[in-house]
Amino acid sequence: MSKLIRIETKKELKRVIDEIKKKANNFNFIIRNIFDMSEEFKNHGVEVAKDFEYYSIMLCNPFKAYKNRSENPIRGAVLIPPKQIILYKKNDKTIIAYMSVEKDDIKKILPNDKLFQKGLSESCMNITKLIKQIAE
Repeated sequence: MSKLIRIETKKELKRVIDEIKKKANNFNFIIRNIFDMSEEFKNHGVEVAKDFEYYSIMLCNPFKAYKNRSENPIRGAVLIPPKQIILYKKNDKTIIAYMSVEKDDIKKILPNDKLFQKGLSESCMNITKLIKQIAE
């Protein structure tokens, strides 16, 4: 079953972002994009509180992602959500949140795609390891 990973750390939010940037490569990922959601909301006319800090970090393994999509394009619809790490502040702590997709869930979505089931679940485990390492 998929699970929500939620880890609190005393590290500053910007420091967590910097550490993800530095360590992502150790887990075979690049940072595809970092969305400052405060700015994203403001750009669409939302009045955002001054203390609102919320980031979405999109990870990617471009070689693996290209291979997955070229072998079976529908995989792209499944790949995006489990590659997002969410960061926000709460009670002077930085929260790192991530939705890990488990092999059994992938099996339900794409039952005949055994390689993808294994590969995506391994990627999710690596992202979880990355998050835990940074939160220490």
